[in-house]
Amino acid sequence: KGFAVRAGVLTARGQWILMVDADGATNIRDLERLEAAARAAPQRPPSIVFGSRYGLNAPPRPVKSANRSPHRAALTWLFQTIVGSLMGGTAVKDTQCGFKLFPAMVGKHLFASLHIYRWAFDVELVLLCKILGVNIVEVPVTWVEMPGSKLNLLSGAASMLRDILLVRILYAFSLWGPAL
Repeated sequence: KGFAVRAGVLTARGQWILMVDADGATNIRDLERLEAAARAAPQRPPSIVFGSRYGLNAPPRPVKSANRSPHRAALTWLFQTIVGSLMGGTAVKDTQCGFKLFPAMVGKHLFASLHIYRWAFDVELVLLCKILGVNIVEVPVTWVEMPGSKLNLLSGAASMLRDILLVRILYAFSLWGPAL
């Protein structure tokens, strides 16, 4: 997934780049929320906007929280807990929502810097933002779990954990870093 998204971002044209999951789980009308947040966010340092499937305890209130199966909700909570602890804490509550808006220049720099091309590439994006001083603004979005997910929960979880550990270790020892 990360490789395909990276290729799309690096070849995109225009001033803004919208990343959207192919399954249509997020309502495209919520793009207006992301655009409004991008306009309101500081431009120096630059800001990107992440859609969030979860309540953010700040206005505007989410239209709908993520309705997930209990086992998927538990794995999601565990994943976000691991991400928060391994990444030295992050204010981002939903790294994996596939609805993100980037100023083109910022998005291209971030995606040119990616090393993880699988499911956990979003976590590397969050770490790159931290390193480069890019603000991340989260906005609640309407999201529906779509049948037919391509992610196998058990093998996907193991792969994502491995990738998160790789990101943390290789950036910590400066073996990986942002593209110049």
